[in-house]
Amino acid sequence: MSRSFRFTIASVAASAALVGGAVAAPAAHADTSRDAAAARAALHEVAAQPNDAASVIDSIDEANAVLKKLGITPFTPTKGLCTDLSMPSAVGGAMPGSITPLLGDLNKSLRVKDKDINAIQKGEVLYGFVPVDKFSDTKDKSGMRVAWFNVNTLDGGFGEPMKGLGDSIVDAVDARLKEADASALVRTLARKTLGSVVAAIPANGARGGIVKTGSGTVLSAIYGTMQKAGGSEDAPVTCYFFPSLGIATVK
Repeated sequence: MSRSFRFTIASVAASAALVGGAVAAPAAHADTSRDAAAARAALHEVAAQPNDAASVIDSIDEANAVLKKLGITPFTPTKGLCTDLSMPSAVGGAMPGSITPLLGDLNKSLRVKDKDINAIQKGEVLYGFVPVDKFSDTKDKSGMRVAWFNVNTLDGGFGEPMKGLGDSIVDAVDARLKEADASALVRTLARKTLGSVVAAIPANGARGGIVKTGSGTVLSAIYGTMQKAGGSEDAPVTCYFFPSLGIATVK
C-alpha cells in the first residue's frame, strides 16, 4: 500500500473517533483532540501528494494501464467514430466487489455499524472506460452507457449511464457512509481524502459506473458517446464508441 493510501485510511479512521457510536475504528482512541489533529495532518499529507495523472492518454496500452492500476480488468479494445472523421481507440473494463479501487477492502480498516462501506459491494460491478486522445470533460458525462446480462440469474440491464470514473468511486463510498448513518464530519473528511487519491486517475474522458448485477457470470458491453476536444460550443465534436465487450465473475 502506498504512502498516500495509508494516509487516506489513517485520516478517515482518525475522523471516525470524533463521532463515537456511528463509526467504530479498529484501534482504541484515548484522545479525540489528538485524533482530530491526526485527521487534519493526514488530509494535508494526501493533498500534498503529487498528481501524476496524464492529461491525455496517448495509446491503448496506456488506457489499459490506467484500468489495471485501479484493479479493473480490461475488456476488448474498441473504436469511436467522430464527427471530425477521426477514429480514436478506447477500452472498457470491469471490477466486481466487495472492494474499493486503489484502497482495497475498506472494511478491514474501518467498521461502520457492521456495514460494507466499500465503493463496490458484493453483487456489484464497477465499470470503467478510458479513451485515447484528448476529450472534453463536460459536466454531463452520461453519454457512455453499460449493457449487461447475468447468465446465472437471467437478469440484465441496458443503457445504465456512466459518469466520471473518480466521481463514481468517491460518490459510492459517500453513499455507503450515509446509509450507515455516519456523521457529516466523517463523510466530508472521507470525500476530501478519497478525492485526493482518485485525482491520480486521468480525468480526460475517463468514465465509470457501479451497477448492481447480482452474483454470477455477467456479460457486459460499454458503449455510447463522448465529446472530443477541439470543437466549438455550437458545433462540438462528438464521438460514437462501438461496444467494448467483456465478461466478469461477480461474487
